[in-house]
Amino acid sequence: MVMIALAIAFLTLLHAPSEAAGPKWADKAYHAIAFFALVVPGAMVHRWAFIWLVPLATTFGAVIEIAQPYFGRSREIEDLYADIAGILAGIIVGTLIRIWRNPA
Repeated sequence: MVMIALAIAFLTLLHAPSEAAGPKWADKAYHAIAFFALVVPGAMVHRWAFIWLVPLATTFGAVIEIAQPYFGRSREIEDLYADIAGILAGIIVGTLIRIWRNPA
């Protein structure tokens, strides 16, 4: 999870956006997918992961959005909303996988 968090930080803070990268919704999809990938492993392993993963991952997303203008990027609340959508989807999918793998 640490490596995923580092990759997210690098790509959202240091990677220069390209105007030809696709439609505006694609950026939001990338945010959701990244934060989905961040929380799924924890939700698959820890029964009560949502208690600590949701606030930590949401705070991480918020800090990135606050920091982006200092790295020449734009701050968008919609990016944080996409992060939260990915976090919630990741918690649900990870929990379902954990239950499916260990039904007892």
